[in-house]
Amino acid sequence: MKKNNLLDKARNWFLKFVQVQLLLSLISLPILTNWGFPISLLSPVGNIAFTPIFMAFLLLSTMIFFSELLHIPNNFLIYLLEKTTTKWLYLLPTGKSIFIVGFTKPPIIFSIIVPIATFAIIRNKKINSIKKRILCLALLFIFSCTYLKIINKPAKFIKNIECCGGNLTLIYDKGKTVLIDPGFIGRKISADSWVEYTLSTEITKSCGSTSIDHLILLQPGKSLFEAAKKICETFQVKNIYLPYWQGDMKKNVLRSYYKMKLAAESSNACLKRLRDKKIETIFLTDSTNITIKPLDQKLVYNKAKFAAICITCDFDKQEIKIYSAKSKLGKIKSLKGSL
Repeated sequence: MKKNNLLDKARNWFLKFVQVQLLLSLISLPILTNWGFPISLLSPVGNIAFTPIFMAFLLLSTMIFFSELLHIPNNFLIYLLEKTTTKWLYLLPTGKSIFIVGFTKPPIIFSIIVPIATFAIIRNKKINSIKKRILCLALLFIFSCTYLKIINKPAKFIKNIECCGGNLTLIYDKGKTVLIDPGFIGRKISADSWVEYTLSTEITKSCGSTSIDHLILLQPGKSLFEAAKKICETFQVKNIYLPYWQGDMKKNVLRSYYKMKLAAESSNACLKRLRDKKIETIFLTDSTNITIKPLDQKLVYNKAKFAAICITCDFDKQEIKIYSAKSKLGKIKSLKGSL
């Protein structure tokens, strides 16, 4: 008898948990998609699995706080907290996952209808059992994700992302994404933070994707390497293009470069060095081609020299040219854009 009561309580708790998770997912879906944040399909599983660990972490932290105030020895509590934190970080997934899904920014009507429909299901008297509410909420969630991923799919586009006095170029065509940085990310002191909180959300809500097929970087530098490392950690990057340089760079710059290289390898990205007088062509789709051509002009960073680059993009029968920011043609283009 007691065993049956325990099973009934566990089942009721589980059903209520699933209902709350679906409710939270539906309410947060319009907010996250409008801000450009991807969602994790494993968040309900994570909430079940890590709730006990989280409670233990809070309890130990509270006990340590009060023991410090009361001058009570707490070495054992600190040891337990360190072990709990270590195990928690060990169990957390690292890198990117197929369960992290990005969506294109939805229209305003979608952001209004989904919360209203969610509360209508909860308050509807005809849906009078928890199982019926779970079924209706699950169907609404599946329909919403299907709409965002398939019906609200973005058309091909090319757009500028403002960055430190210049523009990055984002190209999207038939599910393929290209990001071109003429050299403006490297001007930011906290470039990796800008990537995490500004660039990543802009790409996700524009393309509805957490992957970058081609990342083209025209001017190497310490801040750029740190930003590129963060991009590799945030997105599934497939190809990275970087100028080949000759000469020495400072040790801290090379350290940042090798960290970026390790991040690229862990992301299974192919790092391609752009050598002098060697033209690279990217056949993105049938209607979009990108040509990377090194120029005769040499640019300098630290004691290293590398070729300025011109990128020609044939997009929708239009030809668009992008130059390295420090190059003569790049500076002329920047001046024309500011006039």
